[in-house]
Amino acid sequence: MAKITNIAEVSFKSESSWGTYDGLVVSLDNGNDVKVGISDGQSCCENWGYITSEDNYEGFIGAELYSVAGVDSKLAHIELQEIHEGDMMFVNFNTSEGVLQFVAYNEHNGYYSHEAVLIVGGNLQESWTL
Repeated sequence: MAKITNIAEVSFKSESSWGTYDGLVVSLDNGNDVKVGISDGQSCCENWGYITSEDNYEGFIGAELYSVAGVDSKLAHIELQEIHEGDMMFVNFNTSEGVLQFVAYNEHNGYYSHEAVLIVGGNLQESWTL
């Protein structure tokens, strides 16, 4: 197990694709990190998406990270945005302080989609088309 040392909003490049992503990086005390991001290339006039959380990040600094995974549903306290076309993904960080959940939204005109990724320790763990 590793402890969470920092949570920061970042832009990053994935080793598995050509584009860049906007999202968050969760740094761990074992030198690894966990990245959650959505591709930031705008194709037309769409609102290409963002990642957010209703949780207070500071409350999870120092917590033991047990697992991280993409899930199909929101936690009860997350308020969902109204989107016309597009999709969302949820990523749960299961910790000693409870579950920290991030949500990636993508709103577009029905034609353009974006890739959302979960990268753990430099390895692509999950990828979604939103």
